[in-house]
Amino acid sequence: MTGLLHSHADVIASSSSSSPPPNVSNMTERTSSSSTVRVAKAFNDDEGDSCYLYLAPSSIPGAGLGIYSTRPFRRGSTILSSDYGPLIPIIDGNAVHDHWLGLFNNYIWGHFEMAPDQLWFEADGVTDYQPGLGIFPNYHPFLVNLGAKLSERVTYHEEEEGKEGVGVGVGVGAFSDYVGRSFFAMTDIEAGEELFLDYGEQYLNDRSPSMDDIPRSFDYEMAGEIVQQIVANDEFFLYNNVLLNRRSNHIIIKKEREDEQNMEDEVEDGETSCPQQQQVCTKNILSNTTKHNNTRSTSTEEKIDQLLMLLRQSLHASFPRVASLIPSNYQTLRDVVSSARRAATQLGNSGSPEEEEQQEQQQQQQEDSSSSIYHYGVALAKSNLLQRNVTWIQEYGVCMDNIMAGDSDVKGAGRGAKARRSIHKGDLIAPMPLLHVRHEEEFFTYQTYHALDGEFVMNKNDQVGKQLIYNYCFGDAELSLLLCPTTNGILANHCSDECNEPNAEIRWSHDPKTQRWLQKSPEEISRETTWVLSFDLVATRDIAKGEEIFIDYGKEWINAWKAHEEKMNQVMIEHESSTKRQGPSASDMFTACYYWEDGDDDLFENDWQSLKNSWKTLDDATAIQKLGRDGSKFNKFNAGDEEEDDRGSFWPCSILETKNSTTAHSHSEPHYTVRIFQSPWHDLAPWAKIDVPRILTNFPPSSVKMFHKPYKSPMHSRDAFRHHVGIPSRMIPNHWRDKKKVQSRKKFRHGDRVEVKDTKNDHWRTGTIVVNSDTLAIMMDDGNVIMSSDIQQDNIRWATSHLMQVISKTHPFH
Repeated sequence: MTGLLHSHADVIASSSSSSPPPNVSNMTERTSSSSTVRVAKAFNDDEGDSCYLYLAPSSIPGAGLGIYSTRPFRRGSTILSSDYGPLIPIIDGNAVHDHWLGLFNNYIWGHFEMAPDQLWFEADGVTDYQPGLGIFPNYHPFLVNLGAKLSERVTYHEEEEGKEGVGVGVGVGAFSDYVGRSFFAMTDIEAGEELFLDYGEQYLNDRSPSMDDIPRSFDYEMAGEIVQQIVANDEFFLYNNVLLNRRSNHIIIKKEREDEQNMEDEVEDGETSCPQQQQVCTKNILSNTTKHNNTRSTSTEEKIDQLLMLLRQSLHASFPRVASLIPSNYQTLRDVVSSARRAATQLGNSGSPEEEEQQEQQQQQQEDSSSSIYHYGVALAKSNLLQRNVTWIQEYGVCMDNIMAGDSDVKGAGRGAKARRSIHKGDLIAPMPLLHVRHEEEFFTYQTYHALDGEFVMNKNDQVGKQLIYNYCFGDAELSLLLCPTTNGILANHCSDECNEPNAEIRWSHDPKTQRWLQKSPEEISRETTWVLSFDLVATRDIAKGEEIFIDYGKEWINAWKAHEEKMNQVMIEHESSTKRQGPSASDMFTACYYWEDGDDDLFENDWQSLKNSWKTLDDATAIQKLGRDGSKFNKFNAGDEEEDDRGSFWPCSILETKNSTTAHSHSEPHYTVRIFQSPWHDLAPWAKIDVPRILTNFPPSSVKMFHKPYKSPMHSRDAFRHHVGIPSRMIPNHWRDKKKVQSRKKFRHGDRVEVKDTKNDHWRTGTIVVNSDTLAIMMDDGNVIMSSDIQQDNIRWATSHLMQVISKTHPFH
């Protein structure tokens, strides 16, 4: 996600809504190195569907790019569904390589930031990457209008467990199966508004000191109350008839330094607060006046301008962020007051002119209300934004919603990019700003164990594979640099046997920023903490609404995929002949129960203490009787409730017994007796501290699920396909080519069963890899040892599944 002041573009639009941003070419036609890319102001299909989400220079000065809506939305309505794109897990990023996360941390979602429960258990540390609306909306502490929520489906295959490429198949683990978040309007949104997502103010605090000057919500509230107090004081300010207090032309704020220190002592999590209530604090600021009268201005407006200037100067010593929000002149102050009153009046309008007038009078009589302060804060916040309108956005923005996610036409490829509307040849389908990674090694993942003490231990001497996001990034065998798209152009699959030819291609964007950074070295690019390069995804022929969008991944990717297919076909043949297994192994799954710790647990602490040394000697029935507590309240889906319970999360558990209970409607319903185990991602529970089991009876079956154990889902498999998408050779600057291209070789590990071709007798002999190094040694079944120097790559292949399970001595979950 973008930071409030992180520069995602070299240029920021001017405040004029009628003129283009400086140094930004008119985006309705951008010249590529190979051809012209047309960017329609609004794509239309036969049903009149038009683009309504645009990427354009942000209305926040200095904030780079932002997302705008050219369509109004009512509060609560869906702006973009989860079909926009997937959620891509990133595993243990901080524990492996910190360098690339310096960039990615500005765009990813944290472990506990609205993540599906199942995602929590993927690994010790999990973040996720959701292109598009999960990345580009900026954050404004007082103008948040965009909300996110999880889809009802956590994964795409919840109702398709046996589908190829999900539980079994060549493509297993090669793509993200997690459904992305959907986005909705948290407030009424007008056409032309920028969409602001709530990162939380801790996002700003964590980026101190670079973001210390950005006003927080408290600052907007305080500034709003100052304006409200000015307007409410008839001796000082009368709306539509401004008068100065005849006793004093200036307000000089006398703020004692010790008050400021008291405030700082009460600061929590980086938020500023007054020593007492904010209203008292604001009144103290405004109450101190002096008889100094040095101005010679005769105009009322000039006197107001002088007063506002002194007010800002006086505030700056103790409240610099608040001072920056106070209007600098009479006209801006008047506009803020007008905007705030208009918004407050419209809040509850019934439509009747008489009632609207009465509501306006009531609003003026209640200027000390918190609602009024809020509206003044909003008006102040909007007055500091660059003004945009729909025409400007369509002129200087690019469409962001031409693609929706859907099941790919390619068997086993997961989700694909489907055209939301008809697209013409040469049209820009999607912009693709790119995040850079210096070396592919930064995406390596390693074997991780769950130790007896509950901690996860990573063995960096045992590489398992690469991050799943590696499959979505672009690279080349001659490049060490990787480029990862930030929009749902990331969904475009390779055109394989299912399509005749690609209908789209990537090109370098012709924006000045990209063109300038193409001249830089990979080392210079890697030092940047925001994106500096961008692709355009362009239609190479007319594309119909609903048609899948394909590109060419390149020969390098094709060869890697064919080698993977060869290997996995051997694996599946052997697998089917031995176990007939379909889907994940039961040993890779665990039971999870919806649970939370609350104050009631403290009531049983004495019981737990008394049994902590003796419970292991009890039989099951006695243990349940003595330690069991009613668990019927832990119901994630309470009957009759429209929304799920959100107090808890899923903890590891085991089912001890199943019983039936008779309800008030005289029918039998099952319930469980379960044992809850300590969750690795929650504070140690009191019963876990003394090693006493947490047993719950009457537990609702709807609150029990099966999840993959940490590091056991298909994306963690050593067999999972990993390869970057190819950048066309014609696009690669020569000074980027810093790796010698090497011929792709099959990678074997210790213990792999292989077949070696006997070229003399033209048949295959079986053996086992006994050395895992650059020089392979193969112990043949007849006892002979063959070294790799005697074997050509075409004469060795996998005989059976080469996956070697490194099993921890401790089970990760009971």
